[in-house]
Amino acid sequence: MLREWAGESERDRSVRSHTESALLPGAGGGVVEQRPVTLLLGPRGSGKTTLLRAIGQWAAVGPVARLDLAELARHEQRPLDVLKAVAYEIEPRKKHVPRISLPAFRLMTEALALELDSRDRAAARRRLAEALAGPPSHWLPHVVQVAQTAGSLAGLPSPFTEAFRVLPTIEAVLRHGQMLRRLSRIRWASAVTSALDILIELNLAHRSASPEERDVTERIVCQVFLQELRRCYTRKDWAVRTLVLLDNADNHLGGEVLRLLVQERRGADRDPLVVLAMAGSYPRALKDAGFGWQYATDGYPGPWPAGTTFDPQEVTEGLRVGRLRDLTRSEVEQQAKEVFQSTVAPPPRGNAGARWLGWVVYEITRGQPTATARLLGALHGFEPSAPWGERLRRALEPSAGLVHDLRDRLLPIDPPQGLCPALARAAAAPDLAQAAVAQWLQAEGETAAHLGQEFRAFARDRLRTMHIDTGDPLADGPPGTPHPLLRRLLLSALDDPGALHAGLRAEAAARGEPGLAAYHALACGDLAAAAAHLDAIFEQDTPEQWCAALCRLRRAPLPPALSGPGSEPWEQYEALVRHLRDDTVPRLRTITRLLAASWLAPEPADDPATDRVGDPYRDPLGDPYASLFGEVYARFHTLAAAHTERVAWANVLQDKAQQYKEEPW
Repeated sequence: MLREWAGESERDRSVRSHTESALLPGAGGGVVEQRPVTLLLGPRGSGKTTLLRAIGQWAAVGPVARLDLAELARHEQRPLDVLKAVAYEIEPRKKHVPRISLPAFRLMTEALALELDSRDRAAARRRLAEALAGPPSHWLPHVVQVAQTAGSLAGLPSPFTEAFRVLPTIEAVLRHGQMLRRLSRIRWASAVTSALDILIELNLAHRSASPEERDVTERIVCQVFLQELRRCYTRKDWAVRTLVLLDNADNHLGGEVLRLLVQERRGADRDPLVVLAMAGSYPRALKDAGFGWQYATDGYPGPWPAGTTFDPQEVTEGLRVGRLRDLTRSEVEQQAKEVFQSTVAPPPRGNAGARWLGWVVYEITRGQPTATARLLGALHGFEPSAPWGERLRRALEPSAGLVHDLRDRLLPIDPPQGLCPALARAAAAPDLAQAAVAQWLQAEGETAAHLGQEFRAFARDRLRTMHIDTGDPLADGPPGTPHPLLRRLLLSALDDPGALHAGLRAEAAARGEPGLAAYHALACGDLAAAAAHLDAIFEQDTPEQWCAALCRLRRAPLPPALSGPGSEPWEQYEALVRHLRDDTVPRLRTITRLLAASWLAPEPADDPATDRVGDPYRDPLGDPYASLFGEVYARFHTLAAAHTERVAWANVLQDKAQQYKEEPW
């Protein structure tokens, strides 16, 4: 069972609802105000393509075109080819929908596709006349429309200006119905002697070595396309606008197409076009102040907090940008419920059920759409006798095919040599900014310097790191914090994570960062050192600060041996605290047991006062059924009972114990 749930989540329905509202005409009927181009940004695996496909299928009863710009770019297509593909998809007749007809646009694209002899104008005219369908009376009005469009653009390069001097005469001929008789009398000193010359000049400019002339030709083509589309809507009674869906718009072609559409639609009051484009990065062609681009340290425009509807941000006239958020826990639970009910498996422990499955999958994927769908599909595919906990651990062990596939799916396509291993090593640090100061990234040499540049470029790009953006930096982590799922996948690529953590621990200690040193000490299995740090800072600050330090440590990555198949939480817990002796100081003994149990156990319900420490990482696989919650609860109470004389400490510790009173699902 491998489902995508495309278009079914609350997130996807919100994007579809936004698109639907853009497609519908205004209250007065007909086509009124222009709808800006909407650019939807999302990292790899965020469900952009599946969502666009679902919207395309939903809108198929009306005029709609859905194009993969990556595929067109592979065939070296230009913006003109994209417009031709759009016209091809929206022109076929559909039931209950007025037909769209773009004859001038078709004529122009046909003329531009011809190979004409620039040295023999007469031969070029004959070749063009043969290619155009029907007598001149059929196609000449469309040539005039093309010429009028071209003439309206300012600053056209030579030889365009000379060609357009014939326009008033052509228009007069058309008005008096004498075009064939009087067309032969149009003569100028230049080579422009007929309406055919207008198309010839455009053809030559289109094939010119001058980028300026090619760009102007594309602008004229786009204007002709838009004007004909508007004319179709002016003449008929339309219920919906025309929808254009563009996938993979982050490449060079996509940027040019979006720039062209935004630029050429400006100033038009009536416009029937609705454009929704998907991109995995901000198109380079739009990184221009004239198109609203400005670098912001808090990421890209158009954040979409959970609990709100999709509302893209207007960055400039004619362009809105939004970001595709991850799935919420409730959305993941809906998908998990369907899988749980359709899967043959032994029942989970205790009162765990479909809600438990949704919780544990969300803790692992944090709503990353591709990972959520594939993990649920993998869990469904195990042999019927496999318990749910074992399914989870086997599906996510470092050597599992799912882990390899997801890592390849979510990391950049064709990354620079050495970047992926560098990112895997960097994932040992809580965020990539901390990893950037590690010695292994500061090595000398040209190769290392280039790798450092690539690494820092990756770390700064929130779409590439898949950075969680709920609007609370204390919950999401600093800008260089990778998505928890991506960090898990990167860590699983390490051959010896313990050795790497040991090195980072030594470096942190040398820099005078005892908290970070304790974090890496715990990650490489030295529970005693991490607990000793917590004991040393006990009562130095406020109880909330101490509990936050505990939270920071318990989110250190678990070694594979503690969360892999076959591991039992209580057995692992007892093995961790086995070094404690009867003569160990009582407070240190309690803190050690508290840290060990809370490290293995999943995260409890969030406490904003102590649990938002800038680290979104979670790992429920050490204790997927929260069987150690009772032990954590007891150890917090033991600490609180030993400090009854300090009311603030006792109250906070008792409140922390209450977090572990109930299962997190």
